[in-house]
This record gives sequence, structure tokens and C-alpha cells, in this order.
Amino acid sequence: MTPLTIVLLVVAVCAVIGTIVALVAWRRALDRAKRAETVNRDLSGQLSHAYELPQVASILGVPNRVALVYNPSKAASDQVLPLVVQACGLFGLPEPKFYETDSQDSGLSAVQQAVDDGAQLVLIAGGDGTVRAAAKVLVSTDVQMAIIPTGTGNLLARNLDLPFSDVQECVYTAFNGQVRPIDVVSLDILYEDGAQDHLVSTVIAGAGFDAEIMHSTSDRLKAAAGWLAYTEAGVRKLRGKRHTVTVVPQDDEAKRYRVRSAMIANCGILTGGINMVPEAVIDDGLLDVALLDPRNLVDWIQVAAATLVPKQKAARVTTFPTRKCKLVFDEPLVAQIDGDPIPKTKQIVAETIPRSLQVRVPVPPPTDSSRQQN
Repeated sequence: MTPLTIVLLVVAVCAVIGTIVALVAWRRALDRAKRAETVNRDLSGQLSHAYELPQVASILGVPNRVALVYNPSKAASDQVLPLVVQACGLFGLPEPKFYETDSQDSGLSAVQQAVDDGAQLVLIAGGDGTVRAAAKVLVSTDVQMAIIPTGTGNLLARNLDLPFSDVQECVYTAFNGQVRPIDVVSLDILYEDGAQDHLVSTVIAGAGFDAEIMHSTSDRLKAAAGWLAYTEAGVRKLRGKRHTVTVVPQDDEAKRYRVRSAMIANCGILTGGINMVPEAVIDDGLLDVALLDPRNLVDWIQVAAATLVPKQKAARVTTFPTRKCKLVFDEPLVAQIDGDPIPKTKQIVAETIPRSLQVRVPVPPPTDSSRQQN
């Protein structure tokens, strides 16, 4: 097979996968719209009188002190601020406090300041980096977090089935949703230069092929094409070498693997509705290690196809659950956390913190039995 033939096959496969992903995303958008319509209809009576019934906020469990942490560089921020002010007014709550993120820490100091000022509910308007910074501050506290996704990937919002493409609906969920405790993965990282860092992940951290995509995706292309920009980088990085990683699960012996990617998943859904690690559950108290080792184009097609079929297992993907795990790379690898690139990494120690982050999510639609009881 000539190099030109391989390139043409890769382009064709990516086109097919892109079409399938688009259809899946379209179907999920329809499902979300139907669920949102049901919730809106059920609560419309309460909310129409919210301005004269502030106790509705108490009934729905909305904390009194609300803060909004937002990334001012995101265009949607201008829409979020008045919506949050309006929502607090409707529920008879004190005026919200606003905190801008700092590009140097993705919002860590802004969220910490909001908590120090007494916030009980912190709305996060930003991308995955801002959400992850907020999770690091709010983990293992009683302060609730609501996500107003304004980034490119919006990974945690996707995994929590939030209406991530509708800012107004996300603000609605922040005040009219319910609290769901989810797991957070604690990460102790040793970089190539010997520096150490402590971070957290709410979705997926990894090293190898997945991180190479994040490192090489153009910011300008992301701004223009959104999550589809990652497809272009994926095609460029499809051919690459395998890496040796030593995996040490909790209470188990170390094993060595040759892989293209080594990932630690708290949940598995990526952009475009791709379920990279279907075994991962966001509130089961476990993390899932996923080791990808496709050798050729056929293997890659099987891996891609498996991500689009519920509970489908790819032949070249090894997964297992654990509470704690250490990954040691023979050579430092580029890495990523929840879609954000980090420097070359020699070692990652990951441990799950079960049900430690309080996130507001949509109220599930009523079942047939609950309708009959009402």
C-alpha cells in the first residue's frame, strides 16, 4: 500500500467518522431539547410567581449567597451576567457577586476569593480549564458548583448532560436543577524537569496520542471550527510510535505495557458525543485506567467505531477500574488534563475522591409512574 493510498484511506475514514459523530451529536441535541421542554413545563407554574414567592428558592435548594466566576475573554460572558442577576432577583436572593478569572491560574484565585467571601453557590462561566480550577477549590466542601459552559470542549458539561450549547438554559439549570455529588480524581504529577504539581481531573487525564492532539490543535482553528479542530490534529498525529508505561494499580502488582495512549478516566464522553471509556461512571467512587494500543489503520477504525456504540469494547483498548493508580513512563510524554495540555510528564499518581464535588444538574424528566402518582 503506497503512502498516498494510506493518506486517502485515513481521510475517508475520518470523513465517515465525522459524519457518524455529527449524527450522534444531532440526535443527542434533540433528546436534550425534549428533556428541557419537559422540565420547563413542570416548573413553569412555580417560576411564573417566583418574584412574589422567594421561598421557591428554598424549596428548590438554591443557596442564598451566589457568586459568578467568569472568563471575560469569552463572548458569552456578556450574556451570562444579566441572566444571573435576573435569576437572583426572581428568587428573592441577594445580588450575586462577580469575579473575573485570571489567565495565569484559569480562575483558581477567583473561585477561592468567592468562597472566602461566603459564596454558597458558585456559577462557573468558562471552558474546561476554568471548571477544573473551580473543582480544585470546591472539592470536599459544601459549596455547590453550577457550570455555564463557554469553552470549546465543555467536557464535564457533556458528561453531566447539561445543555452546553445554550447559556440561558444552563443558567436556568443552575437555579432550578438539583445537586449531584460526583467524583473528582486527585493527580500528583512529576514533570520532565523534576518539578511536581498537584492537580485534579473531573473527566479524563492522559499521556500519549490524546495529549498530542491537545498540544498540536491550533487555537485559531478551535475558535473558527470548535471541537472539529481536534479532528485535524488527530489525522496529523495518527501515525506515531508506541510508548512503554508501567502501571501500578492499588493493591496489585506492576505491569508494563506498550501503548499509544494511557488515560485515567473519571467519565468517558468527549467532544462530539464520543464515549472514549464507556466503563467510566462519574459517581461510582472509582477511576478507570484505559490503555490504547492500535497498531494499524484497521485497529484505529475499530477503536473509533467502538466509541460510537454504547458499551462496545475495542480489541486494542485495555481498561480496568481502581481507586488509586500510578503510571510511570519510560520516556517523558506530553500529557493533558480534561483537554488542557500540560508539560511533558514522567509519572502520574491518581486517586479518586468519591462524591466530593456538589454540582447542579438538570432535573430528570418524570417517569410514567411518577406522573400517575401526581
